[in-house]
Amino acid sequence: MKEELCARREREVLALATDIAYSVVPDWYGSGCRSLKMNLIFPKVREGHAPQPCLLFVCGGAYSVVNAAVWMPEMLYFARRGFTVATIEYRTSNQACFPAALIDVKAAVRFLKAHAQAFCIDPRRIVIAGESAGGTLSALVGTTAAQSAYEQGDHLDHDSSVAAVVDFYGPVDLEHMARPEEDGDVHNWTLPAFLGAGYTPETARAASAMAQATAGAPPFLILHGTEDALVDIRTQSDAFYERLRALGVPVTYYRLQGAGHGDDAFYQDAIKEKILRFMHGVFGGI
Repeated sequence: MKEELCARREREVLALATDIAYSVVPDWYGSGCRSLKMNLIFPKVREGHAPQPCLLFVCGGAYSVVNAAVWMPEMLYFARRGFTVATIEYRTSNQACFPAALIDVKAAVRFLKAHAQAFCIDPRRIVIAGESAGGTLSALVGTTAAQSAYEQGDHLDHDSSVAAVVDFYGPVDLEHMARPEEDGDVHNWTLPAFLGAGYTPETARAASAMAQATAGAPPFLILHGTEDALVDIRTQSDAFYERLRALGVPVTYYRLQGAGHGDDAFYQDAIKEKILRFMHGVFGGI
């Protein structure tokens, strides 16, 4: 069969770039170094393209594992709707304890701002989102923008502030979570690995978005399942929502009935549509 076709350009064609080095960090007990990698979805044709918002998504994994590629298929939803999308790896707890991972994620934000033109990004409209441990880190990026101690590495002429934060069931109050010898919500090795063996209350407080939040924090969207058996919804997201409200920080909170930790319910189009509306609502004030 032979047929002549005329295809209209009905949508923008996207490109995927993988394993882009965004930061160099110490490795192998400080004796070596390695590059941290980022994946990006952006417009294939970028010449003359208007800057667009960017969604930086941070994978979870109990602070001990990370896969920068695993959520890329789900993030395509936002790329199809006019976002540059980035996903990253960061140092996990077996490589370095807090604040290493936070330093890495902030370096990723600065990298995106420094290369905004190359990837069609409006640096004023970068939103960070993360699930579980990635939610911890995303919430901390949003609540520690004024803390210069975490700004380390390249592109220090840019800051790591973001326009908004989307927190998927992330632990945000490590300060008051049960210690290893107690009956905690998370595995008893998780916090000592992330915060350091014998961590102090001060360290746990520094790693808690609940404690670090101020009235100057960006708008937050929180999502948490009512049947989460790993991260307690009451002491984490419920309490964080009230804390942000008390500070006057714009916050939207969705409690997903019957959803467990990492449930597929969070990544359905109906939920993504709510996230999209939240972000566009934030951008309306920029």
